[in-house]
Amino acid sequence: MTGINQFERERHQLIEQLLLHVQTITNAEQKLSVINQIAAIILRSRPLCRRFNGTPLTGVYQAIYLQAKEQLVNHLYQYLVLGKLSEEKRQSSLVQLKPNYLYDLQTQIFQNILDDECLKTMGLTAQKLFLNSELRTYALTELVKAIKLSGRLCRPHRQKFSTSLYQILYEEALSETLCYVCLNIDLYDPNRGNKKFMNWVNFKLDKSILKCYEKYVKYSKFELTAFQYLEQIEQPVATPNLPQILREYLIKDPDNIFYATHIRNRPDANFTKIALAKFSGSSWSKISQQLEIPIPTLNSFYNRWCRRFLPLLETELKKYF
Repeated sequence: MTGINQFERERHQLIEQLLLHVQTITNAEQKLSVINQIAAIILRSRPLCRRFNGTPLTGVYQAIYLQAKEQLVNHLYQYLVLGKLSEEKRQSSLVQLKPNYLYDLQTQIFQNILDDECLKTMGLTAQKLFLNSELRTYALTELVKAIKLSGRLCRPHRQKFSTSLYQILYEEALSETLCYVCLNIDLYDPNRGNKKFMNWVNFKLDKSILKCYEKYVKYSKFELTAFQYLEQIEQPVATPNLPQILREYLIKDPDNIFYATHIRNRPDANFTKIALAKFSGSSWSKISQQLEIPIPTLNSFYNRWCRRFLPLLETELKKYF
């Protein structure tokens, strides 16, 4: 783990101290007790199955947690208690059993637990909860995290596109698919798709990639340079500094129109920010990375609002002619 905070650093130090302490204990039961303590500390940062509003885990979430803890304890027990290792190997095992390694091991353990049957149970659990309730939101959030962590998402149609384009399409399609799962979990039928939960998810992902490509092709036809629309405005021979005027106007935004126009649920991704980035020569790829928004979404939003704002920009520029 990189860039850990003070709290995480202290937790790492505690784990290291307990690992060393285990080696000084001769009683097997006491060793096991400390190992359980180490596993519990590691699981405080588990990637899913967190407590809901501080309440104890129940059902599938408790089962996943207990499986993960058991596997962590068994792994530590093999290294620290069985005594089948030579002293040299035992010392090297302590080097291996560093907090970073154990946290990576935790992630791998959860991934192994999340087979299709486990994911199906999580999906069916969400179905049973009241629509729009906090518990259902919790269950769907856990389900989405589990799907992503499980490693069971397919990557269809990879050969049809370049690596860079496929990554863009896949991220957009995955986002749409997970939203679909959350909004339509009640449509999941455990008796269809060979009774596999991930067949249902991956079928939607497969179709979403193709739809995202259709959107990409559609909007790429309208790919614009920074000033394509603005070049339609007639300009006299002695033209003021047009780019500078536009930048100042977008930044000033006297009627709070450009800042208020943004991608849904992303007020930080407003027209002003995107337009200024394009005016500065930034590529869609760079803007996409900075805002963590797929290129087709950015492209569509920017071009649509350029067309709508054209009359307003024309009016503003005429003041300088």
